[in-house]
This record gives sequence, structure tokens and C-alpha cells, in this order.
Amino acid sequence: MNRVTFGMLVLLAGCTHGRAAPTPVTTSSMLEQEEIEPLPDVSPTGPGLAMDTTGSDTLNLTKVEYSQLPGWKNDKHGEAIVAFSASCEKLAELDNSEPIGTGPYGGLARHWRKACAAVQNITKSEHKKARAFFEKHFHPYAATGNEGSEGRITGYYVQPLRASRKRGGRYQFPLYKRPEDLVAVKLDDFVEDGRSRRVWGRLAPKSGRLLPYPTRSEFEKEIRGRRNEAVLLWLDSPADSVLVEIEGSGRATLDDGSVVMVAFDGKNGRKSQKLGVARALRAFEKKRGKRRWTKADIAKASRIAEQKDSMVFFEIEHRDGAIGSQNVVLTPRRSLAVDRAIVPLSTPVWVDTRAPNAAKSQHTTWRRLLIAQDTGGAILGTVRGDIYWGDDDEAVAIGRRVNGAGRMWLLLPKTLPESRAEGRSRIESGSTARFRDAEMRRRSGLGRPKRL
Repeated sequence: MNRVTFGMLVLLAGCTHGRAAPTPVTTSSMLEQEEIEPLPDVSPTGPGLAMDTTGSDTLNLTKVEYSQLPGWKNDKHGEAIVAFSASCEKLAELDNSEPIGTGPYGGLARHWRKACAAVQNITKSEHKKARAFFEKHFHPYAATGNEGSEGRITGYYVQPLRASRKRGGRYQFPLYKRPEDLVAVKLDDFVEDGRSRRVWGRLAPKSGRLLPYPTRSEFEKEIRGRRNEAVLLWLDSPADSVLVEIEGSGRATLDDGSVVMVAFDGKNGRKSQKLGVARALRAFEKKRGKRRWTKADIAKASRIAEQKDSMVFFEIEHRDGAIGSQNVVLTPRRSLAVDRAIVPLSTPVWVDTRAPNAAKSQHTTWRRLLIAQDTGGAILGTVRGDIYWGDDDEAVAIGRRVNGAGRMWLLLPKTLPESRAEGRSRIESGSTARFRDAEMRRRSGLGRPKRL
């Protein structure tokens, strides 16, 4: 789809605009430039736009028994009740006929009503009751993708930050607000196979065409001279300013002793393009030591960061905790980020992987029930999950070490109809059903999908 078409779509949709205007930092063009080592490319495809999801993987579901889920009886299922209850609150906002997710296997909102009503009678400490609840209301399905049943499981957390509302002293590195001209286009609003993908950009002032949003380097140049009104907070670490973009949320301790949460509020939609930017910035910090930041230091840090085309914008979050894409407060060790083009948000997911149980412990078998409540730019594919660990020091220590193979099982409501006429391909015990959104929606009569 070309830019003209997207521009027309944006004008028809009315588009989603941001809230603030951007600001600059000292740019390297003003100072004598010290050479920096270029970082490797992420892929050979070159710079360009990035989708929120790939929309290209295929979900294969095989109906199984709970006895086939490794370690199922050993989990503390009550801990997942808090997360699932939060998702039920979001489901309650939907009309009965609204699809859950972009594929037919999530069914309609009405198919989740019975489970959401029953969960209200269970507390997080009632583990046996909670296990019986999931077994009563959901069927487990083994998930496989184009690459098979084994995928990649990682971890994430709330990035700790030290910040100030004003620039000065150690606080020299900007965390940006969402620019006023940033636009997000939801493809689901226009095409059947949109699969929750979005395109980020801005409208050309005269033609109204949707254009790519500036890269990090271009953005910094554009906002030169309009600094303070665009910065949300000033951080004391250039590495942290990139790491918080990767994690998606942060807990900032301000110079006055107060603490604020910052949450994702949009992005420029560019590919990350370079590997190891945060690592390079952390190495630069260690090399320079604790001396005062000079203009030359700040300029060099900016040049390193500007190798990364992508950037994320933030807002102050007044709820206590990290907020997922489903707009719920995430539950540590029980919320999962998924590719929402494939896995519907709200879905209980049984995860089998390896992870440390404590900050300094070795990796061991880790099997838990989690709820799909979040997404991420790097969380793409069918058997792909990112476990939310929390916002304390242990969460940081564990979350950054989780990165390995894993398997996933989706728990889908038993109230979902088996018939294709009800919007779902037939899934029989022991058989595998393959779903491709556009084809299955045409057959099932679900029509155009809407994103939860």
C-alpha cells in the first residue's frame, strides 16, 4: 500500500494524534566530533518502517488434555487469577458480538462471559480452586508455528531511572513526550488481514499524505531550539534512556525524592536497525567514570544513540505499575507479552521454559500459567513470549537473563463453538487446525476484525 493510499485512510479515519511537542539536546554538529565505532545492522534489509506485528506466521493449534501440559498441577494457579480478572474487566467493555483478537480462534466477547463471571468468586490464594476453574472453563491447545513447537521466551521489567524535571548537572539525557504530529494508523480499520498491525507516521501539512516519522537523528535536528517543551524528564544516563525504550516502561526516582512511573505513549515506527546501542552507551559511561558530563561527552553519547533509528515516546502514568497494551496493570510473573496478530489478548497461556528463580540463581525449569496482556516491537511470531517480571531489583536481575527456548499452550474458552458457521474452524482432539486470518474470516463470516 503506497503513501497516498495511507494518507487517504488517515483522513477517513480521523487518525490518532499525540499530545505534546518535541525538544532537543546538544547536538554533535556544534562540537568537535570524536569518532565513534559504528554498530552492526540488525538485518540486511536496510532502514525503513517497522510494523507492530509481522502478520506472517501461522498458528497451528492441537487440542490436548491438561495431563499433557508439563508441570500443570504444580503451579500456583491462584496467582494467575489477578491477571485474568484484569483482562475480564477489559472484555466487559466490549459488545457481545465483538471479536477477541484478530484471528477466529479467539471467538467473540460473549464466549468469554461465563469464565469472566466465574472468576469473580476466586481469590489469588485459592490455588486448587483456581486450577479447577481453568480446567472447567478452558480447553488447552498446543501452539506451533512455521518453525515448529519450540520458540523463544524472553523477560522484561520496569526500567529503573534517575531523573529530574529540569535539565542540569547530571541530568542531561531526554526522555521525550509524544509529539503532537505523531499519527498511528490501525490497519484493522481498513483491511480484513490487518492483524492488529499499525503504521506510525505524520501527515504532510499540504497534501495530507501519511509520511514516515523522522528517525531519531532527524528528530533531534528538527526540534533543535524547542527543547524544554518536548521533554518529559531528563535522565542521568544515556544508556537508561535507550533501555527504557526497550522495556516500554520505567520507574523514575526524581531529584526531589519523589517517584513517578513512565509508560509507552507511541513510537516513530522505525526499525531499530542497529544492534547494541544500549550496551555501547553503558560501556561509554563506564569508561568516562563519574566525572561531570561535558558538552563533548553529551555530544558523543548522542551520536551513539542516533545510530538507532527507532525511538519511543512516554507519558507519566498515575496507576501503580507497568501498563500493558491491553491497558491493564501488569502482574509480575503472570503477564505475558505476545504477538497480538496471532495470540488474542486475554488468553491464558501455559509456558514451559527455563529461567532463574532468584536474582543470582541458575536457570531451572520454569512452568507457569500467564495471561496475554501486552505486546512488544520485538515480540513477533507464534511461539514467542516475553514474561513480565516486575519493577523491583530482583525483577531487573532476573528479567534481563531470561532469553531461551520455550513452548506455549493456549487455553481457549469451552464456550467457543466448534462449528465453522460460528466463526471458528473445527478443532478435533488429536488433530491440528491451521488458521490464517483473512481466509478463515471470509469462511466464518466474522467480517472485519477489531482490535481489543
